[in-house]
Amino acid sequence: MESQGRDAALRLSVRERIRHGRLPLLRPEQVIAGYGSGRLCAACDRPITDAQTEYEVEDCASGSALCFHSACHGVWQRECAAASAGRGDQSNSSTA
Repeated sequence: MESQGRDAALRLSVRERIRHGRLPLLRPEQVIAGYGSGRLCAACDRPITDAQTEYEVEDCASGSALCFHSACHGVWQRECAAASAGRGDQSNSSTA
């Protein structure tokens, strides 16, 4: 149960960060993964240790790098997809 509470809190935090512009609403064109560098995760504000996987993406609007834990990156992308679907944004989906 404690894990579910943390997951819900992370989703809520990411949603709020998107809403307030602290995290962009985007699907990155490129994701770079590697060992953690000690930088803070853009979703949870905790350091990404060298024992963890770090995902890095570029915020196209600011040009700055955003770093995430693997799980935090997944939550951010799911929240971006949900927010885009909720407002009817089709700009990031492919059409055939």
